[in-house]
Amino acid sequence: MGTHPTDHVTRVTRYYSRNTAKFLRFGENDAYPAIHIALWPAGTESVADALAVAHQLIVDAVSAHEGSVERVVDLGCGMGAALLYLADHVGPDIALEGLTLGTPPPRLIPHIDSGRVQIHQADFHHADAVVPSCSIAFSIEAMAHSNDLDAFLQSASRMLDAGGRLIILDDFAESESTPSRWLDTYRAHWLVPGVRPLAEVVRVAGQHGLVLADNRDLTPWIRLGRPRDRFLQWTRPLWGWLCRFSDYAKSLSGGDARQRCLASGETCFRMVQFEKASGTDHA
Repeated sequence: MGTHPTDHVTRVTRYYSRNTAKFLRFGENDAYPAIHIALWPAGTESVADALAVAHQLIVDAVSAHEGSVERVVDLGCGMGAALLYLADHVGPDIALEGLTLGTPPPRLIPHIDSGRVQIHQADFHHADAVVPSCSIAFSIEAMAHSNDLDAFLQSASRMLDAGGRLIILDDFAESESTPSRWLDTYRAHWLVPGVRPLAEVVRVAGQHGLVLADNRDLTPWIRLGRPRDRFLQWTRPLWGWLCRFSDYAKSLSGGDARQRCLASGETCFRMVQFEKASGTDHA
């Protein structure tokens, strides 16, 4: 990786290595190989389709990009579902690469062996050290795990070609005021200190030559208050104490807190695009 992982990155790595199988087994993902939030625009009929919406939004952004697209990089490829989707929906002349803290998921191996996809076991705070340039970089619910927003955005900027785009689908706080108990819980129990106010992210991005180009609030596409979510909220007094001993209990707690933040409007789930200004050096 070129750098030693921080304690936070080590904790995130351990969190997913211990819990991803549980997320897939007990989550409502209809066997779709992804653990990000489901989005339900009009006409979406199944959980698998709802989980694929985020990936189709990236495909649409690639198709709409004004310049040529030579390489697309997933900053936090996780289960590899986004790269699998892109491999089937973008031109074969576009190189696809991903960064993950773990090992490449087995379902990606055929694409790796064929050369269609390249995976780097690396920290996205230092993405430019392993991928020197790209046309588009994207992050689906991964930037939230960043404990150094400045380093993340600086590395992305260094990696992007002039006119290239950084696309982020993630939660953003809606104000810079003191966070509620639920936002604090969400950040702590899901290890997501990068859920920051949008205004703050825009300021830091601007310091690295990344200009806000598009901002869409996708929160209306989220189905809040599902039966499982209501059950966890109602029973929280019975199981909340387990968070002192169990990472999985913390994941349930963080998920409940996230729901409360989205429902109250303290956070929103957004698709934000930054464009690298011309004349901004890679160095």
